[in-house]
Amino acid sequence: MVVLLATLFFMGLALGSVLVSLDLSNESILKLRIPRTLTAIFCGAGIAVAGLLMQTLFRNPLAGPSVLGISSGSSFGVALGIFILNGTGISIVSERLTVSTLAVIGALAVTFLLLFVSKYLRKSNTLLIVGLMVGYFVSSIVNVFSFYGDKTNLQSFVYWGLGSFDKEVDFAILPYYYVPIIVLIVFVFLLQKPLNLLLMGEKYAISLGLNVKQNRFIIILIVGLLTGLITALCGPIAFLGIATPHLARNFISSSNHKHVIPFTIMLGASLGLICDIISRLPGLDGNLPLNAVTSFIGAPLVIWIIFKNKMV
Repeated sequence: MVVLLATLFFMGLALGSVLVSLDLSNESILKLRIPRTLTAIFCGAGIAVAGLLMQTLFRNPLAGPSVLGISSGSSFGVALGIFILNGTGISIVSERLTVSTLAVIGALAVTFLLLFVSKYLRKSNTLLIVGLMVGYFVSSIVNVFSFYGDKTNLQSFVYWGLGSFDKEVDFAILPYYYVPIIVLIVFVFLLQKPLNLLLMGEKYAISLGLNVKQNRFIIILIVGLLTGLITALCGPIAFLGIATPHLARNFISSSNHKHVIPFTIMLGASLGLICDIISRLPGLDGNLPLNAVTSFIGAPLVIWIIFKNKMV
């Protein structure tokens, strides 16, 4: 996996609508290819880990980062920035950073709402249903914004929703996204034992002395932060969060999070790079939407996993 990731990294730097030499003095490499490639690595790894946490917590193979409505919260923040604040002169440093900030705030607002509700729920599956309803409610507000927004703003919002690892963010701002994502991913390694216990069922975990509510709080907070940061940076990413943990477990034939977590991180980063490379293959006139590529690859993988594991 390390060799694969390194190979894909250099392919990501060299390949694109225009082939370039791997010369670090090349302005195209420094200002465009390196930020985009690093974004694909960190966001691919982060969304994969978020999916793994969700599937373990809810013991649901189809659970993903978007299930709890966190992605909808990010969409609400972006819609607020594009449809309401755009043109009013209200901005934080820049228009792009304002939209990103609102995306994170929207995701965190939904996350903290779910954390508050989780204190009064005994079963995680009930929280899953609550999250779905919150997502539908927030999405309905976003649809109202879209319906009454002007065409230019609507086009910007739709473009954001297609997803891209190249969102024209100033390279100096990217560490403010990368560092929290890395810290959150590293923190997940400390949850190996609780995740293994939760995988056996909440009653079993409680009988072994695990504080399920506390760990559920921590897991949802990590998923909310990861999803908010990644969605703010590159838009909603479909299927990688659902498909990658399944692929990781199938490759290593283990459910032990001591092995699953690092493999999921490496595989998520690799898949993020593969999707990014495909979206900008040489000969293509412009870039394909990221979600078109992730869905094209991810949907057949999920179907294959369902039949392979006889989940029908």
